[in-house]
Amino acid sequence: MFLINISHFDIIRNILLYEGDSVEVALECGRGLPYCSLPVVSTSGYFIGLISIRALLREKPTAEKRSLAAYIKKVTAFSIHDNPLSYQWQGSEDILPITDENNQYIGFVSMHEFYRILNTEYKSMAAEYSQILNSTYNGIIVINTEGQIVIYNSAAERILGKSRAEIYGKHMSVITDDGGLMETLETGQPSVGVKTLLNGYSIITNRTPLMDDAGHVVGAMGVFIDVSDLDRVSLELQVNKALASELNAIIESSYDGLYIADREGKVIRVNSSWEKICGFSRQEILGKTAKELVTMGLYDNSAALLALEKRETSTVMLEITSGPKKGQRIIATGTPVFAESGDLDLVVVNVRDITALEHLKAQLDETRELSRRYANELNEIRLQCNKFDDIVVKSRAMQKVIEMVIRVSQVDSTIIITGESGVGKEVIAQKIHLLSNRKDHSLIKINCGAIPENLLESELFGYEGGAFTGARKDGKIGMFELASGGTLLLDEIGDLSLNLQVKLLRVLQEREIVRVGGIKTIKIDTRIIAATNKDLVLMVRQGSFREDLFYRLNVVNIKIPPLRNRKEDLPPLINMILHRLNTKYHRKKHLSSSVIERLYLYDWPGNIRELENTLERVIVLAYEDVIQLEHLPDFLQNNEIKIAPVILKNIVPLKTAIEETECQLLKKALKEYGTTRKVAKVLEVNQSTIVRKMQQYHIDKDDAEEHQEDAYAHLLRI
Repeated sequence: MFLINISHFDIIRNILLYEGDSVEVALECGRGLPYCSLPVVSTSGYFIGLISIRALLREKPTAEKRSLAAYIKKVTAFSIHDNPLSYQWQGSEDILPITDENNQYIGFVSMHEFYRILNTEYKSMAAEYSQILNSTYNGIIVINTEGQIVIYNSAAERILGKSRAEIYGKHMSVITDDGGLMETLETGQPSVGVKTLLNGYSIITNRTPLMDDAGHVVGAMGVFIDVSDLDRVSLELQVNKALASELNAIIESSYDGLYIADREGKVIRVNSSWEKICGFSRQEILGKTAKELVTMGLYDNSAALLALEKRETSTVMLEITSGPKKGQRIIATGTPVFAESGDLDLVVVNVRDITALEHLKAQLDETRELSRRYANELNEIRLQCNKFDDIVVKSRAMQKVIEMVIRVSQVDSTIIITGESGVGKEVIAQKIHLLSNRKDHSLIKINCGAIPENLLESELFGYEGGAFTGARKDGKIGMFELASGGTLLLDEIGDLSLNLQVKLLRVLQEREIVRVGGIKTIKIDTRIIAATNKDLVLMVRQGSFREDLFYRLNVVNIKIPPLRNRKEDLPPLINMILHRLNTKYHRKKHLSSSVIERLYLYDWPGNIRELENTLERVIVLAYEDVIQLEHLPDFLQNNEIKIAPVILKNIVPLKTAIEETECQLLKKALKEYGTTRKVAKVLEVNQSTIVRKMQQYHIDKDDAEEHQEDAYAHLLRI
């Protein structure tokens, strides 16, 4: 509402008359003034009324000395608290007296000035109303009593598809659907929330009659609301509500404690995990700044303060210094969140109890250890289940060898493999390489006894161009370099000359080589596996093998037992070799029971290599599908079963010596031949005698017989 302000008007204050003045004074005061009326006030300053100068001029000849009281016209002055827009001046006077709230006279303003200012205000109000109407998103149409459109805003143009120039001043009938405005004009009854279709828009219409002060209908107004916009807003609201609910669920279900601070560091939200970890309720900290929380002694440091200061993600270790979790140490990370303008908007702080982290770390370490253990066990199971068709591990002796192979394959220690010729040292070296982390690189094999010394050095270390007569111009890479990243097998290491032993020792110590004829050292990453069938300990004593090299090589010693000491492996070995040879030569050969028994009783000094060669010979040479004794080589056909000698360690009474001899003889025979039936045959006594003697000397026959009889039975099924 507009309230009059003295600064708005040119108020005339010093032109006035008092109720005690005469007509003559009034005429003198009004002479030369452009006003037909003058204000009259009391001696106390109260406004009384107006004097018409024209009326006084008519009375002048007879009334100059008379008082003004008889000529004062009582009128109501304009108070400074009146609304000039609603003020209705009654009378024909050309001035408007102005008073304060106590009717104290202030001055007057000419009616011309008063109406000029009102006209300016009306124009300004009209412009504002027009701007408001056209800025309103909802369509607005107003008609008068004749049904003519007197107000038609921009939104109505958009909704109805007709411009203001086409519509303004026209009858409502120019609009195909008048939205019920004519009905509202006729009935004078409002209608709210009426859904209708205008120009393809689904809208809701509110229709209201316009009334004057007397209650007469002077027009009607229709407001059109686009329902599609409401649906869109409603959908956005639902989406935002769902998103807010989802984000709230995520924040509350987070295992980490979370609290969010604004750009001033004031805490605006925390989740349940934060309350549990820190021991404070959200009511205690909401609205407080991070600095206040530290000052209050809740904890001794703040990730939020650090993130606000550095404007980057910051992590701190802090301790709860009060409350039920006092002494608890936690880790907190503050992450600043920036607005599109680049200004820092929020800080999100994650907190986690370090105790829980340490527990998780311990569990992880335990899990990793279990994983390593399970991996080793799986490797063991894989080998023990004979997944490698070129290795047999039925005997306990070979199981121990394979267990060691699995363990040492996981490290890069230098290994020496010992055993008689033909036991499979090269195969074991290959398995170590395949099970190691170097399996994707080369396994290089070199026989130290098969290459002359002068050539072996250049083969191992390589040589530079022109190093010796016949050398290549561009030189040659050696086995150590070729195997870098992988494994180098030095077979028959016992045949290595003392000169090369010195150079090999330097390689093992320094992990570097120098090519023949070169001066530059070359770093290598090669795992060394040595193999020999010689007694290196004896060679060290005799001075033919360097002691320091022996200890460098003998970090891990894998000794492969001879075939005669692991007869349990013989049946699956024979079966495996027969299958491979039959496949290779497209045969269907199998062994007779007499051949099986003869093969089982033989000591096989050449071990697996001798067994393979023997079986290949009979498979190739025999015409029949069943291999008989006559197909075997002479040394097997003439083989006689022999018993190893019994040795007495001390001089003892004869009876004791006989008993000791019998006991040793039985044990050796049972170990060698397994069954009491075979032992009785070899010792040329009855089987019952063997059983009785075993009981006498407390020899457990079950273990030996069960194991060996199973092996022998398996041989008979080959």
